[in-house]
Amino acid sequence: MHPTVTIIENGRDGHVEYSEGLLRTISGYWEFGGSDVVTIVSMGTRVEWQRYQPWALERRATILRFVAQEVISQRAPTCTADIDEEEGVILLRLSGAAAARPQVGEGGPSTKAVEFVRRYTNYKTMLGTAVLAIALIGGAIGWLGRKVLSVAPANGVPLNESVRYGGPDPAHPSGIANLIQYTDPHIPEISGRGGNTTTSISVLLIPSDGAEPHVVPLVKEVAGQGHALARIIGSDGHTLWCDATGLFGVRLNDHSIVKAEDLQEANPTLDARWWSDPRGMDIIDGRLHVTNDDRSAGLDVDPITLKALPGSPRIGTDRFNKPEITDHFAAGFIASPGTWIGVHAVEELEGEFQEGKWVRAIESAEDAKRSRRLFSGVLEPSDDGTHHRIRSMRPINDIDHLNAAFLRLHDKSEPLRVPAPESVLMVHTSDPGLGGTLVVSRVDLEGRILWSSDTGLDRFLLQQILPATDAFAFVGNPPAVEGKLSEPMVVLVDNVTGKLTRHSLWR
Repeated sequence: MHPTVTIIENGRDGHVEYSEGLLRTISGYWEFGGSDVVTIVSMGTRVEWQRYQPWALERRATILRFVAQEVISQRAPTCTADIDEEEGVILLRLSGAAAARPQVGEGGPSTKAVEFVRRYTNYKTMLGTAVLAIALIGGAIGWLGRKVLSVAPANGVPLNESVRYGGPDPAHPSGIANLIQYTDPHIPEISGRGGNTTTSISVLLIPSDGAEPHVVPLVKEVAGQGHALARIIGSDGHTLWCDATGLFGVRLNDHSIVKAEDLQEANPTLDARWWSDPRGMDIIDGRLHVTNDDRSAGLDVDPITLKALPGSPRIGTDRFNKPEITDHFAAGFIASPGTWIGVHAVEELEGEFQEGKWVRAIESAEDAKRSRRLFSGVLEPSDDGTHHRIRSMRPINDIDHLNAAFLRLHDKSEPLRVPAPESVLMVHTSDPGLGGTLVVSRVDLEGRILWSSDTGLDRFLLQQILPATDAFAFVGNPPAVEGKLSEPMVVLVDNVTGKLTRHSLWR
């Protein structure tokens, strides 16, 4: 980026700012001089640059000359510059007067310049001391206020939706993750506007195997609504990546934290700006994918080493394509060639599932408040192989199941098959009307129910279904109880045994 110099005036003095972009700036100070010295500019000593601008130290002389040229061009076209590279002082003199100038120590303008630099340094020291004293006093007041007058923090509540994490590797267990937001202790406000309120963000990890959940703190004291856009980016199998007002990763094997600084350390030749904005990050093909600001380049981060490899920039869309509850419901499927297994209501048998109608290999289920029964059908395949004519449809038994449907992993898959004995999972409602809860049953292909587990969640307050081959997770609330808030829950149902584990999302 081409460097720039900005001059800010404040009466007889002001500031000079050299910039090579947002992250590379050097601030200086100017004031009017006397005699043939029109202006004195101080850009900081070499020692100060070593501490605060080490990136510019090797080009110190070049930068000082550029600042001098720009100040002359913008404000003093009739002047020439004398530059003290060690002290970082630039003296702008009227043209033609430089040859007659006295030297330092002879009482002339150069002495005045040195005195100015010393005076400015003393000023900064006194200002820093005053700021420190004010900070200590304010900190003591704030500490006492928080200890004595602060409002105690409330329980954490879920922030955004639940997300699946992990994979089949036992060293990196799978489960359900939720961001949890907490209101930090704060001094109450008379105005009620919440200006003193800050938020902390943690991530809750709920293992699928029934182990105890674990809460991992990510960031504290987020001001205003800075937490509102926080999200779980996703899991690469080893790390759960989150955008919590900055990039954070949680290692699944030991819950250690990975930050942007760790990615920069693993990739020292890359610009740190790659890791500064998590909004351009997604999990794509099992890896954290990062795109730059203008979407012209991309990186893929190795899950184990954190090394980044260049790749074509890609934009993940999964966060915008939230599955509906009904995407995991199927009305029926071909269990074996020519054989149909379905759950149908009387109205459906007189409509799309009556004899002579055509069905596909898998049919979706409407989330309708109907009483359904298990049916077995005989099918006749068509020439195209995708549609099958119903020859006959008979009930397997006379048991009604309210709002029944088979469970599947996504809207294109058949119902999940559970082996030994081969069976499928069916959801239905415990009771008609308000207060009916979601029940999961394992049903073999002969229509026998092997087990039923009541999740305790209100069937019509169900918010999410998070499928997996080992356990389905259901997110929702129990039926409302008068005078009480309904607690958000995650309920895991083991696909083989029907064992339930329930976890509150209030923390």
